Amino acid sequence: MRDRDSHVVLIADEPVFTRELMARWQSESSLPGITAMSTDVLATGEGRFDLAIICGLRNRRLASVLKVVEAGAYPVICLVEDAAEMRMVKAGHPRVLAMQRHPAWIESVLLLANECLKRVDLSERLRRAERAAQASSRGAALGRYVLESRHDLNNSLTSVLGNAELLLLDANAFPGPARDQLQTIHEMALHVHEIMQRFSSVAAESRNAENSSQDETEKLSHAASSLH
Repeated sequence: MRDRDSHVVLIADEPVFTRELMARWQSESSLPGITAMSTDVLATGEGRFDLAIICGLRNRRLASVLKVVEAGAYPVICLVEDAAEMRMVKAGHPRVLAMQRHPAWIESVLLLANECLKRVDLSERLRRAERAAQASSRGAALGRYVLESRHDLNNSLTSVLGNAELLLLDANAFPGPARDQLQTIHEMALHVHEIMQRFSSVAAESRNAENSSQDETEKLSHAASSLH
């Protein structure tokens, strides 16, 4: 199950290829968005796709089409008609997944396409997990600094609270504005104490989130490697 919608561009000059492939794909439980176009409307960098499938082109258009689609970062599946085209694609376009046409070509293309989309989805999830891990790491570093300083902060806080409470015992000796200021100092010191208590809870939550993110990254890396 992919966690986002995939988009496939199907490039074919012969409508029969488009009809047969799309009809077969309709029977799948997970159908990506599909944009079908001929080589007459193909434009460099048009749209954002997760996969390109090339099949049924007019004579001598394959090389120019491959040049256009290879400019994108998405995988490319190319259905060729004979061994000569296969050699040409492999020699000049090693990143393209070339497949020679045979009676069961639709099943083969569909199987390969689904595996490509899974890999694209896993790669995207891996990037998100890595970004989350980096953000979690930065937060953890800040949390560690606060926790390392907690002893000094608590000592300073105890001093402020203690002196404020001693002064408040003899509050009547102070004018009204001074008593209000003392009361404010005492209340703010108590508030800082509550914040320090919360720091301990946040540190524990950050450690759990960091461990979870690292586990997800390792699982996705392993899954992506298994598709190579």
